[in-house]
Amino acid sequence: MASPTLPVFLSEVSIRPASSVDAEALANLVAELDYPTAPALLRTRLNELTAAGDQVLVAEYQAQVIGMVHLHRTPFLHRAPDGRIVTLGVLAAYRNQQIGAKLLAAAEHQFQQEGCGRVEVTSGFPREAAHRFYQRAGYEPQSRSFVKVLPR
Repeated sequence: MASPTLPVFLSEVSIRPASSVDAEALANLVAELDYPTAPALLRTRLNELTAAGDQVLVAEYQAQVIGMVHLHRTPFLHRAPDGRIVTLGVLAAYRNQQIGAKLLAAAEHQFQQEGCGRVEVTSGFPREAAHRFYQRAGYEPQSRSFVKVLPR
């Protein structure tokens, strides 16, 4: 994909819910994040996730999807629900132009509307630029995750 020839005008970036017609663009985007996924499989997963209550928002610029954020709400017995940012990404050619910040703000607003008390995001150890991005936005390391891969 070619880099934009002019800086993105942030006022022209719109945030909207993703739909199944965005599957190919979303597949390209998550592939850039090192999560290669076939468009058909991504379309199926998108439909399943949104049917279960998750939301995927996309950043669109000049009729092209250039970023996305996947939102999940986790209820608890002992406190208000958490909003969880499952995935946030912007195409490499459009990074460092505040698009990620615009997606993050949209996610926070949505979670606030849904009564969430806090927002959680995880980011892999090697993604140091992402860690700095979240910390600049007011996120701080808080807990340690433990993961067990289940046999198939």
